[in-house]
Amino acid sequence: MKTLSENFSTSQVSVGTTATKILAGKSGVDEITIENMGTTQVFIGGPGVTAATGFPLPGVAGASITLTTTQDIYGIVASGTQTVAVLVTS
Repeated sequence: MKTLSENFSTSQVSVGTTATKILAGKSGVDEITIENMGTTQVFIGGPGVTAATGFPLPGVAGASITLTTTQDIYGIVASGTQTVAVLVTS
């Protein structure tokens, strides 16, 4: 469990129908949580992510995934746009 004394940052990103960078990779990151803020499914992956190849983040407000990676994270939606919130702890 994370404590408030740890470093963290937050952001929100509008994901569209082309691969959208959600977070630039960096070292020293403990966890990255991406939360869907609405009802459109978002697909998570690398720079070549598509709706057919990405990891599905359900189109349910509050649906989230927690990752540990130093790589760039991208998202894409099949149509329209969807905002995701990002929490990074280090």
